[in-house]
Amino acid sequence: MIYPTFKGKVIEGNRIGRTLGFPTANIATSDSIPSNGVYIAKIALQDKFFYGLLSIGTRPTLDLKEMSIEVFIFDFMGDIYQQEMQVTPLHYIRNEITFNSLKELKTQLERDRDIARQWLKEFSLH
Repeated sequence: MIYPTFKGKVIEGNRIGRTLGFPTANIATSDSIPSNGVYIAKIALQDKFFYGLLSIGTRPTLDLKEMSIEVFIFDFMGDIYQQEMQVTPLHYIRNEITFNSLKELKTQLERDRDIARQWLKEFSLH
């Protein structure tokens, strides 16, 4: 399946991902985005390309109702607030899930990261 590439500005979020060891870039966009879920993604930022995880949804574990677009960039550190980012979803991993605790969420994020790295390795992308 081919998913739409979208662009957006990195905005401040609630920084919960950072406390779990998965700092995310929250993206504000008016572009068309894929359905809710977790994806492997290619990210264009600062004239460089990265890979990571893309989460689209309402973050049900946190009981939040507003739509959120978050990207965890593999092997990246830096302050990118207010910068433009282009995101290309490459592969769908799973639906949004409500977890009983942040610990369960962190465990699933670790699984998602491992799945993504394996998928990228199979296609010689990472």
